[in-house]
Amino acid sequence: MRVWNCCASNATVVLTICALTVGSAVVANGQTTVQRAANSVNDEFRSHFGEVGEASITAISLGKSEVSKSLSECGDRVDADAREFLSIWSAKPNPTETTKQAKPERRSLKVVPLSPKAKDMLANLVQSTATLQLLRIINSAAQSEQTKVAQEFLAHPNFARTLALVVVPENEDLAKVLRVARMLIAERGAVIDKVPDLAAAISVVNDAPVVMQVNENMAQGCGPLQTFDHFKASEKKMLFGLKGIAPELLIYMVDIAAPQYEMEWALRTYAGNRAVGELYDKIEYDFDHLEKGRSKKVTVNGWNLQNILRYGGICADQAYFATTVGKSIGVPCVYTTATDGVLSHAWIGYVGKSGNRPMWIEVGRYGGYQSVEGFIRDPQSGSLISNTQMPMLLNYGMEPLSDRLSSAALRIAAGRLLRLNSDPKGTTPPSTETIEQVLSLIHVAVEACLTDVRSWEVVALAAKSGAMTTQQKEQWSSDILTLCGDSYPEFAWRTISPMINSIGDVEKRQEALDGALAIFNTRGDLAGQILLQQATLYKSQGNSVGAGRCYEMILNRYGNDGPFAIVALQEASKILAEKNDATANLKLHERAFQMMEVPIEISPRFARQSNWYRSGVMLAEALRIVGRSNDALLLEQRMSDVMK
Repeated sequence: MRVWNCCASNATVVLTICALTVGSAVVANGQTTVQRAANSVNDEFRSHFGEVGEASITAISLGKSEVSKSLSECGDRVDADAREFLSIWSAKPNPTETTKQAKPERRSLKVVPLSPKAKDMLANLVQSTATLQLLRIINSAAQSEQTKVAQEFLAHPNFARTLALVVVPENEDLAKVLRVARMLIAERGAVIDKVPDLAAAISVVNDAPVVMQVNENMAQGCGPLQTFDHFKASEKKMLFGLKGIAPELLIYMVDIAAPQYEMEWALRTYAGNRAVGELYDKIEYDFDHLEKGRSKKVTVNGWNLQNILRYGGICADQAYFATTVGKSIGVPCVYTTATDGVLSHAWIGYVGKSGNRPMWIEVGRYGGYQSVEGFIRDPQSGSLISNTQMPMLLNYGMEPLSDRLSSAALRIAAGRLLRLNSDPKGTTPPSTETIEQVLSLIHVAVEACLTDVRSWEVVALAAKSGAMTTQQKEQWSSDILTLCGDSYPEFAWRTISPMINSIGDVEKRQEALDGALAIFNTRGDLAGQILLQQATLYKSQGNSVGAGRCYEMILNRYGNDGPFAIVALQEASKILAEKNDATANLKLHERAFQMMEVPIEISPRFARQSNWYRSGVMLAEALRIVGRSNDALLLEQRMSDVMK
């Protein structure tokens, strides 16, 4: 295991430590050069973390305080700052207003400016939450290393705050994030404070090897230092540069799964290319692989960027090529996958420009995939998330830094409040007062940055806790639909869904699902999910007829919009099997098979993924159950002929 001797390799750290412990020769103005440099760093650290935060980290750096004690004290301070902010924010400007409105005010639609006192208190909350997050990172180090870690962060205040507010301790291994952060400090400490967003993004992405599986091929990144060097050395060639891009967006640029020589080739070949989407179509499609099932030419000849360009590939290779080249030249990109009623597909999304304004662009999202939810891999958590978050994230990254910091602080404080007051077993929900405080904090966070996805996720967690009232759920659901429903429908549904599922009254839950279905009825993928939830709810009540209607609606309206149609067919078949109604079961499968789209001109390997093929297999089984084995054989022959 390598131990990073940061004090020996970083002059800035040496200056800071010396300033804290050594009385050197005095210059004309009463300060040594070392002291002036250290004071400059300390002033910046104090502006980011506040006097109390600086004192806390400094005490740890001198071995005068334990991290665990400071962590507890800082947590209490965050809670106190949040309560004081809410007290100031919620004060009624008009004391004569004593009557309650008949309907709850439609929140989040109109931003109410904060008073000067509330702004000051919010600034304190930003500092205390940043300190709390930094302490959690320091606490992840071995106890024997915590003093050194504090010294290192004191010397790099910009990097320290950026990293503190971008990490999500609940979803990440902080010790691994810290390992990368210390590596960057030790080896690139002279420059990381000039590009703190880049350094923070690399720290949270490279806490594990960046690996990407593209069908039969696999790519792996070159590691944190080489990735940092590639982007820092090529900063002037990067399409959007490195400064001014939120780290939450930069993670979709530094999560590059390619060796350094391929990144350099991509930069030499395509630097300055504003049309990353054209690179997707630049790759010739390997129809021999799709239609005849032959091995891909690029796999046979060696899978890399240059050979993908030379030999072509299928959609997965097209998407990998375009996103990897895009990331290499400084463009945040995502590799997106989805499955419709026929087969899986991959396309790309990237940051483009419309005039001087950044915009989110997707290329390769053909035909039926326009109405199918796509998924991407979150480079920070490693989990699959909806691609609808990307245009939200782009808009979030365009917000002023002060608003993003405020949003993050409010969200962190709200999330902490919710976790501390929630029963881990889920048997006792948080108090009404706690939920009101959580939602009030998120209310202000959303006003600061509407498209901060993580703030909306706290609302979803509050709903899952079971403590939100019906009125609160209606209010927030209305806000989400109004603000996000048209532009970000998948995200809106994912946020509303836990609220609906937490409604105890079954009839009201069905009414809520009916309302959501009316809104999303043109989106087959979302409508299918809603109908499956309704069917499950009916089944829990013993209402197989109601569940059957939901499954039938999926098959009649959305049979080719996604694999959920096969789930509906299987569940409907189970209901009929329980009734021993083989004849009705056969008719069900016959109707479903007739409605499924027949896959054309694709290899058997891919055709077997289609709803048509899978429903055909089920129909053949249903035919055999009623004694029509010959008809089953004829059907299977027909399916075989189609796939030749």
